[in-house]
Amino acid sequence: MKYTELTKQFRQFFELPLTPVAVKFNSDDEPNIPHPMRYCEIVRKAAAFGTSYTCSADDMSCASAELALGFTEPAYGDVYPRMKPADTRTMTVTPLDRCEFEPDVVVVVGTASKLMRVAATLSKVKGDMVNAKFKGEFAVCGECTTIPLMENKVNLSLLCAGARMFSDYRNDEIVFGFPMEAFVELTESLKEESITKALCGCLMDDLPARLVDAILALGFTKGTDHFIGRFGDEIVRLYIPKDESGKSSSVTLHVPVKFKDAAAAKASDDMASYLFEEPMNYRLRDNWMDAILLIELHEPIRRAAMKPEKFNALVNNGIEVMLDRVAKFKRKTIQ
Repeated sequence: MKYTELTKQFRQFFELPLTPVAVKFNSDDEPNIPHPMRYCEIVRKAAAFGTSYTCSADDMSCASAELALGFTEPAYGDVYPRMKPADTRTMTVTPLDRCEFEPDVVVVVGTASKLMRVAATLSKVKGDMVNAKFKGEFAVCGECTTIPLMENKVNLSLLCAGARMFSDYRNDEIVFGFPMEAFVELTESLKEESITKALCGCLMDDLPARLVDAILALGFTKGTDHFIGRFGDEIVRLYIPKDESGKSSSVTLHVPVKFKDAAAAKASDDMASYLFEEPMNYRLRDNWMDAILLIELHEPIRRAAMKPEKFNALVNNGIEVMLDRVAKFKRKTIQ
């Protein structure tokens, strides 16, 4: 089952003790709640104990969750976030690895240190900051289930008093909510070592000045977790991955290619697989196609940078290869 492998891959990479939870609105399953429960309690039990529940409005013991999840309309004024229109009849919550339906949302419970790694990887995959909307109310129901579904965006919550007081969330736990497609995209990207093993911003700050100067001399400027430069008409990002022992002996170059929409980007997949062969790779993200080139230095990067002639030749040759392949790719897919 595809969700079993996705779950295994996600949990192993981020070392999560709790399983991601799949949520489906108006599933075909019959309600099976033994007694009224809070939605956030149902989610944590599914994550920690592997339980699966289908519930209706009569099974909910939290009025806030009833509103946020679209079981009822507010009597006065409006409430945010909430499902609109309020046409939820039932909800099924189950561990993702046991899921037998297409989930609407995936909820991930973990400690702040574990989910910090999720956020950092998500930022690299999307090439942007992780923007979160939360206020400490309607947390698991509204912030991590309704917002991902209604606004099609990943959202983070620091949880709410009710979840921590009544539903056994630990003080060091927080929650991420994903639209299903975003969860799949993130998990599948975990195979891309050029992204997942790139140095984070803090480690980039520890790079020796001699190495930073060598990269700046190539025409890059230093960003938070990568270097960036304009070469010809293209913006090239340079990442420094680390191996299993924490050492770096390679760099990766990324060139983003923008399409008018996601369908056009997806339609270019065959051409990308033809032009971006190893040691190149590529990755789709929304209406973008990222071309990626791995450059092996065959020695620690700090030592490689001390040989400027060889180091410059390797990187410059890589940039030339990237620009050539990207130009061909654009001619065959965009123009």
